[in-house]
Amino acid sequence: MKVRLYICLISLSAVGVVLLLFEMLTLNNYAVFWAKESVPQSVEAGSLRTVNSSILILYWTTVFGHKVNITGSDEQYRWPFFALGENCPVKCELTTNKSRVGEASAIVIHGRNTEEMPTSSQYNTVPWIFHVNESPRFTTAFLNKNIMQKFSYLATQRLDSDFPCSLFLKPKLAKPVPFAQKTGLSIAIYSHCENVRTIYLHRLMKYMQVDSYGKCLQNKPRIPPGHRLDTVMAKYKFVFAFPNSDCDYYMTEKIYLALSSGSVPVWMGTDTIDEILQWGNLKQSVIKVRDFRSPRQLAQYLTWLSQNETEYNKFLKWKYKGFEFPKEYYSSNIGKWWEGGPLYCRVCMKIAKDKHVRSGLNVDKCDGKERRTLEKWIRE
Repeated sequence: MKVRLYICLISLSAVGVVLLLFEMLTLNNYAVFWAKESVPQSVEAGSLRTVNSSILILYWTTVFGHKVNITGSDEQYRWPFFALGENCPVKCELTTNKSRVGEASAIVIHGRNTEEMPTSSQYNTVPWIFHVNESPRFTTAFLNKNIMQKFSYLATQRLDSDFPCSLFLKPKLAKPVPFAQKTGLSIAIYSHCENVRTIYLHRLMKYMQVDSYGKCLQNKPRIPPGHRLDTVMAKYKFVFAFPNSDCDYYMTEKIYLALSSGSVPVWMGTDTIDEILQWGNLKQSVIKVRDFRSPRQLAQYLTWLSQNETEYNKFLKWKYKGFEFPKEYYSSNIGKWWEGGPLYCRVCMKIAKDKHVRSGLNVDKCDGKERRTLEKWIRE
């Protein structure tokens, strides 16, 4: 089933686009189509303790101040971040109607809107789910022990969370624009001018042409609403996919769009991306900034690669071979997200199955090796 997704485009920044692209889904200025995922077919008999009763998940808060629109004009749950599906093995419902709180089996709170959390202890009788796809570096609730101890489950970009829901979605296999027809060298689209990536791009621009469409280091007109970012990216040989932090598992829609467009992403972010790139012929699909000591060295390599069609096309080999996933992929965390049952069906299944719900989640400081510094990325 193909579902049209809508963006509330506040900015082209990682902070603005990331969640609003896939969570708010309100304004008609972007179109992406999703293949319907298959719901797991095997569920152990008797393993779901409330299989005959309905499980109601209540999405309590807004998302960035906007009411969550969980159904479309055809009344189907929004795909994929508010997806329930049609064939869930348990009776499952997702609602934003707070008057039904007495029926709720779990309450979902958005991590950027924790000020809207219910304060009465009467709501603590069911588990709370912390849902966000933003970087912990810019999500203060992650740092607050008093807030995180209220939650039992985590639904985030982390592949090791209870309900992984990464913005790095399964890339499209659409054939890329041929090498000779790509008219641009490289593209960057950022409007949140995080210090390290902005300095890196500024230095990179001294050695190669970078077309910058966002507010940061802008040298091209802003992309008008209604223009698909992947269509713009497809005309370029390289897309700079630099998220605003290096937190574990923080991968934004830029990496997905770059791969889907048939350009070659240049990645400056967490090494945990390798847990995804190890599958489906994607291992040589991304150029990593970490492999170069400086913007100068990276620019030299990209310039050389842009003039060597055979070497360049090696990064697009997966587009022609297909994914060719091994059996082990389907039991991996990213395999479960890309191929498994819809998000809220999985939530309902776990709520139905869990007899002992943990109390409290750990804070996430995105510190230590995860902390972004200029010295980490420029070493000469």
